[in-house]
Amino acid sequence: MYDELDRRLIEELQKNGRESYTNLANTLGVVEGTVRKRLKSLLDRGIIKIVAIPNLLRLGYNLMSIMALDVRIGDIRKVGNHLAEKPNILYVASVTGRYDIIAMIVARSTQELNEFIEDEISTMPSVLKTETFVTLDIVKAGASLLAVNSYSK
Repeated sequence: MYDELDRRLIEELQKNGRESYTNLANTLGVVEGTVRKRLKSLLDRGIIKIVAIPNLLRLGYNLMSIMALDVRIGDIRKVGNHLAEKPNILYVASVTGRYDIIAMIVARSTQELNEFIEDEISTMPSVLKTETFVTLDIVKAGASLLAVNSYSK
């Protein structure tokens, strides 16, 4: 199970995944052994994993876009898997609604995005139509779902 202390521990690790056990224990008001035990449990159960998250802007990826793709119904998984292999695709999902797939794409410039669309997207015969939304300003980004109380699985 997952409780309030686990939630707070995850929140602290989202701020700094390399924070020491001692500092985490002090912040959370528990002993260091509790932090070690809880973190090991969260990792072992696959609830969290600690990874490096690159700063895409500092790496030169100044352009983010969301592409909606209309795909031949029998090829949705194939197209999704193909897109997922591309390093500049951050997210791919099959969805309901007007389009079949949504993909988040990062690029260094509009020219690079255009080349990706011409070289990769337009050459896939299963892709029938696309609509691309270029991001102007990001108001919120991140993967924190801890505040959502009604979500359960």
